[in-house]
Amino acid sequence: MSDLESIEDRLTAWSQEYADLPLYSSITANAARDDEVAGLLLSAQPSQARPVLLLAALHDLVLDHPDLPVAQWYPSVVGPDAVVTGDPWPEVRAAALAHADRLREVIATRSTQTNEVNRCVYLAALLQRACTDVPDLPVGLVEIGASAGLLLGIDRYRTTIETPGDSHGERAAYGPADSAVQCLGEDRSARPAGGLRLPAIASARGIDLHPVDLSDESAVRWLAACLWPEVPGRYERFTAAVDLLRPDPPVVDRGDMIDDLPATLARAGGDHLVLFSSWALTYVERSRRPLVARHLAAAARDGRPVSWITAEPPRCMPEVELPPRLRDAQGGTVLGARRWRDGAELEPAYWGTAHPHGQWFDFA
Repeated sequence: MSDLESIEDRLTAWSQEYADLPLYSSITANAARDDEVAGLLLSAQPSQARPVLLLAALHDLVLDHPDLPVAQWYPSVVGPDAVVTGDPWPEVRAAALAHADRLREVIATRSTQTNEVNRCVYLAALLQRACTDVPDLPVGLVEIGASAGLLLGIDRYRTTIETPGDSHGERAAYGPADSAVQCLGEDRSARPAGGLRLPAIASARGIDLHPVDLSDESAVRWLAACLWPEVPGRYERFTAAVDLLRPDPPVVDRGDMIDDLPATLARAGGDHLVLFSSWALTYVERSRRPLVARHLAAAARDGRPVSWITAEPPRCMPEVELPPRLRDAQGGTVLGARRWRDGAELEPAYWGTAHPHGQWFDFA
């Protein structure tokens, strides 16, 4: 099978998997039958020739040029109530071919980055659980693969967690009630934990090989382009978070999330060091992942409590034993923890599962 045939097969599969997204399923289904448009992905870096990269490149184009006729199909440009109806493909194809050189350059030099602010739903739940035995210690929060550091602003957002079937609706909330950024998800656990009670976040710091400066319009636009415009609220929540954090953004160190992690850990404040990753370890070579635990064990030698919480695909967090139903799973988001207390590591823990974008979590 040629590279182009492989790309077209991926586009077809994507359109079928996400048939509930009218615009994106139409683009991928039609591109799968169009060698010129599908061929744009041939310029991608190795392993990056994915449908989502083509979709993000097109989204970036219309965000940068909202006057293009194709932009009327994008809720992120015209608003969800002004999107036209009919077949978007003729105008999508015309825009793709008219701006083919730009799209090839973007596809060749970029990779997709998911900055889903609503992941604060499971981050808040994980933080609360990690702090259960040390509830009064201020937290030094560190995120690996932090990109623009939007999740590090969790204490500036309002995060609300509901329990399905609860007639009162709101079950728990964290953060300023009047925040411009509102995150919402469900606790589907058999035994919901109760209200959100988190210690103060004394410091919040990230590390990323290519951190995004919130004052860089082009870089921020690319992060927005990686969002799927047809999912209600995602684009609006992202832009609200950027606007809120831009005057005083979290610090994100530039560096390899494994090799350069010790320096970032050393700069973190707080009496309880908490490391977090969300769909970041999955991009790290499997043999390198255990190095994270080695760095954290070193940070815990002085007796400071250290916790490592993750929301990653199955088998990404070393030493965490999964239930049988997840051991061979190819998808999903697994919640796990490794903790050090008084310099010694506790038993690694599987804590449950979650929607990858924070729509719900289910603690075991």
